[in-house]
This record gives sequence, C-alpha cells and structure tokens, in this order.
Amino acid sequence: MSTTLPNNPNLARRPWWQGWSDFWFRPSDPTTLAFIRIATGLLVLYIHLAYSLDLQAFFGKHGWYAASFVDRERRDSPVYVSPFSDWDAQVISPRLSDFPHRRQAFMEFLRGLPGDKASRETALAYLNRANELPNGDDFRRAMVYVQQMSTRSELKNNVTVIKGGEVEDKAITETYDLSTPEFIKSKDAAERAKIAAEIEAFWGVLPKEGNSSYRTYVFNHFIEIPPDARRSLISYINDLPEDNNEREKWLDYLDYWNVDPRMAYRTGHNGFSVWFHVYDPTAMAAIHAGVIFFIVLFTLGLFTRVTSVIVWIACVGYIHRTQQVLFGMDTMMNLLLFYLMIGNSGAALSIDRLIARYRATRASLQRSGTIEPNTRAFLACPPPSRGAGFGLRLIQIHVCFIYMAAGLSKLKGGSWWSGQAFWDVAVNPEFTPLHYQWYEMALRQFSQSKPIFHLVCTLGVWFTLFVEIALPFLVWTRLRWFILLLATAMHAAIGVMMGLNLFELLMIVMFLSFMPDRVIRDRFRGSPNLPKLQFAFNASEPKQVQAASLAVSLDVDNQVTLASDSTAKSPAIAGPDGQLASGADGVRTVSQNFRLLSAFSWVLWIPGVKLLLGRKLFPTDTATTTLASMKPPSPAGR
Repeated sequence: MSTTLPNNPNLARRPWWQGWSDFWFRPSDPTTLAFIRIATGLLVLYIHLAYSLDLQAFFGKHGWYAASFVDRERRDSPVYVSPFSDWDAQVISPRLSDFPHRRQAFMEFLRGLPGDKASRETALAYLNRANELPNGDDFRRAMVYVQQMSTRSELKNNVTVIKGGEVEDKAITETYDLSTPEFIKSKDAAERAKIAAEIEAFWGVLPKEGNSSYRTYVFNHFIEIPPDARRSLISYINDLPEDNNEREKWLDYLDYWNVDPRMAYRTGHNGFSVWFHVYDPTAMAAIHAGVIFFIVLFTLGLFTRVTSVIVWIACVGYIHRTQQVLFGMDTMMNLLLFYLMIGNSGAALSIDRLIARYRATRASLQRSGTIEPNTRAFLACPPPSRGAGFGLRLIQIHVCFIYMAAGLSKLKGGSWWSGQAFWDVAVNPEFTPLHYQWYEMALRQFSQSKPIFHLVCTLGVWFTLFVEIALPFLVWTRLRWFILLLATAMHAAIGVMMGLNLFELLMIVMFLSFMPDRVIRDRFRGSPNLPKLQFAFNASEPKQVQAASLAVSLDVDNQVTLASDSTAKSPAIAGPDGQLASGADGVRTVSQNFRLLSAFSWVLWIPGVKLLLGRKLFPTDTATTTLASMKPPSPAGR
C-alpha cells in the first residue's frame, strides 16, 4: 500500500459534519453517567419516600387538589394559539371577576337572562346601544345612569323624564333631567321613547331590588373591565345558545375557566398518570410501593434499560397528578431521569455491569478454559459508549440553557440592577431560616452598617449574575473547574439560605456531567495493595465454570487469579494467607477480601443470602483440593 495516500490533503480533510457528530456522539466512559444515575436515584428515592407519609393528601381522591378538579382540567382546560398573521394580535376572551362573590353575582345575572334570542335582544338592547358608543366615558355614564335607579319608582320617574314628561315635583324633574346622559338627550322624541323602553327592559333583567350589592357588582364589572374584554363579554352574552342544556354548558365553562370555550384552540391536555385512575387507598399504597421498588432497582442498576423508563414514567405521573406543588426540584429530577433513560446509565457501577462481567467470563471459559485478551480488556473497565457520551452531552447542554435563561431573565428585573434582590431573598420568611433567632439577629446586625449592607448585597447580585451568565461560555474552556466550583458554592449557599436542598443537590449532580472521562472511575478504583487471591476450579465442570465466572464478576479490582485444577471436586479459594477455603469459610474469605463485597458485607446478614452465595461460588461442600494441587494459571488466564 502506498504511504503517500494519507498525506493527500483531499483525503485527510474530514467532512464538515464530522465535528458536529463527534461533539454529540463521542464515545465516553459510562462510569460518569452511572455515578449520576446513583446520585439521582438516591435523591429520587428520598423524594418519593417522603410522599409516602402524605400519599392520600397529595394524590388521593379527596386530596389537596381533588380528583374532580384534575379530571376537569384534563378534559376541559383551554389551550390558546396566538393569531398567525399578526404579531400584535391577542386573543381577547370575556372575563369575569376573580373574586368569587362578584363572579357569583354576575353569573346570577347571566343565568337570569331570557333563553330565546329575541327576548334577550330586547332585554339587552340598551346594553348593546351603550357598548357601541365610541367613547369609553359615555359607556360608563350610560351604566351609572341605570345603576342609580335603585327602586322601581326611580326607574318610572327617569323613564318619564326621558320621554319628555314631568313628575309631580318640578325640582326632581330638573334633577333627573340633569343626570340624563348627553347621548340620550341628543335624540329626538321617538328615539328617546325607544331608549326609555330599552332601559325598562334592561332594568328588568338585573338582579332584583332586594340584592343591591349584586346589581352593583354587575354594573361595576361592565365599567371596570377593559373595552376589548367588555365587547367580547357582551358579544358572548348575545351569542348564548337558546337550548337550555347547551347554554348551561357555556355558562358553566365561563364560570369555571373564565374564558369563552369558542376561543380555545383545543380543550384538555394529554398528561398521563396512574393517579388519574386509581383512588383506592390499598391499591395506591401497593402501586406506590412498586414505584419505590423500581426506583431502588434503577439506583442499583438492575435491568437499567427497562427500570429507567419505568421510573421516568412513574415520576412524571406524580408530577402530572399534582402540578400545583410543582417547582424546580421536579423539573430537574425529570430532566435527569429522561437523559439517564436515553444514555446507557447502567453500563457501569451497576448490577447490570456485574451480570455482563459474569456472562463474558463464562463465555470465555467455556470457549477456551481461560480468560481471553478481549474478555480481559472488557473486565478491566467498561468500554467507551456513544450512548453514554450522548446522554452526558444532553445534560451539559441543558445545564447551559438553564443558566443562560436564569441569568438573562434576572437582567429584566429592576431589583437585580439595584442589588435589592439579594436582600429580598435573605429576608423572605417562606424560604429562609428567618424563624431562627440567630439568623434574624445576624441580619439585623448586618443591616445596621449601610456600607457593608450595600457591599454584600451588590457582591451577592454580581456573583449570581456572573456565574449564571458566564457558565455557558467558561464551562467549555480551561476555566471549567473554576466556574463549576463557583456554581457549586452558589447552589450550596442557596440550599442553606433558602432551604431548597433537593433542587440544589440535583443541580450539583448535573455538574458531574462535566467531569473528564475516567475521573470518577479512577476514584472508585481500589488500591494496588489490595490482597491477592487464587480461585481453583475444574474447567470441565459447568457448575464450577459458573462459580469461577461469578467470582471474577464480583472481583471488580482484579484481585483474583484463576487456576485450572482438573482434579477439583469443588471450587476453592486461597486467601492472602495461602489457606484454602470453600463453603461457608470460602464465603467468609471472599466477603472479607473482595473490596466490593466488603463494602456491602451487611447484605450477607439478610437471611438466605450467605447460603445462596456459598452454593453459587462453591457448588459442593466437599472440597478435596489442596494448595499443592492448584495449577498456575495458563498464559491467557487471569
């Protein structure tokens, strides 16, 4: 082959898209993503164990946000789409008062209107006439004019004056005439008589004389809402269906959602949660226990490809059921679980990894009786993975978006420019430990010195803005360690000052995605001075091959050397002292010297675990091998 081909610049030039592909799909050590899985799993487990104490209050049928409200929200909640052709156009929907008693008064007015359109048009003719007035002040005067007619006698007198007649008291006639709006006075006699009839009809559909407050609320609402919303509301009233059932649906939707259903692009949403359908306390407890069980499996890394999906779906179900308590912790938890589901987070630091080691060792021993070079490389460390690299990159990019959005949005607030934001956080009793006397006294002492007060508040604001805006840029440079250190310190301070411990911990866990390859794996690597052991087995016996494979899979620090012994009736292990052990003694030797098992030796106290491990590592109880009979490992052995 010619050696000049690689020097050809046309052949050496990489495609333009290769760098972009490498950025997203560069193979990475899966240990980092696996450690993020463990940290996230522990936090998620704590969060959902805390739910256990108030499961019915959070997710029960009659909880804080009852199932009836959730079901209606899923079915009827309005979703708007802004007009496509005009950037400035807005969806103007009829609005009722946010105060329940005022809304109730207006709904009584709406439900009291005539059902058939002809009668309703007659009753609302005056309202529609006033609504068409070009000047908003004229509309207000038109409403106030009718509002002042609190009794039927006052209505009769005003109608008489509008028609050009006189009441018995001439002075009262002059008073009524002065209060008549100009847009009525300017009309001829026939038109004024028509307006008088319209006022009488409108007055007749208002809340009755005995409930003057309801009348006031109705008039005030028409007067106080913006003109566009008022026109939309009056149009809605005119368009009410004649069918009683359909009209009641319209009114009920307006009363509940405070919008016109016709203006929604669609109603309802497609959220999913098991808590939408299960309300029996026993069944809820069983499902919740199952979720906890799968979270534990996910944290341990067992069947991770499946359990990661189940855990993500389950946790999103908790969020969808009670979105009223949703805040940053749930968002960060959801993001991490989603990206851990995409990346192969179970490829390291997991039971899945131990199973893969066991299968690789068993296959190699069955093929050749020894551990082959490729298998030895697989056992030494998890192979780099594109899936792990993609998952880590997704977390990194999302962290940058979160920080950039948080920092730039703060620039829109005046308190962040003045430095007041830091102080507002420090004295917020909802988050800070202001109920502790020492904290209150410290704030009082701190605020007594004006220079120190302004200096600390200003530095706190500048520090926050610098970290949040600079991180998306500096985290890709050699200053990565510095900006991550500052960001971790900021989150630790927020966790202490505001009590948002879980949110801050989840954010710090996301920072782990920026750790260089192999750093976390190297931290988990055992010391080179760990005790060495030798495991003797008969390579012609399938059960002993399985036992040797299990021993190698549990030996994550390469402490064991395999020795093939064709005369062995049972596997045996030689500890650091050279003494052979099998059965219960062998399990004790393994648990005391294998670094992985010594860290989890408490598991052996679970009834049956120690006996099961002894049967798997040492299939028979009669060990006849001796140290003299143990053969040295073959060149390809371990």
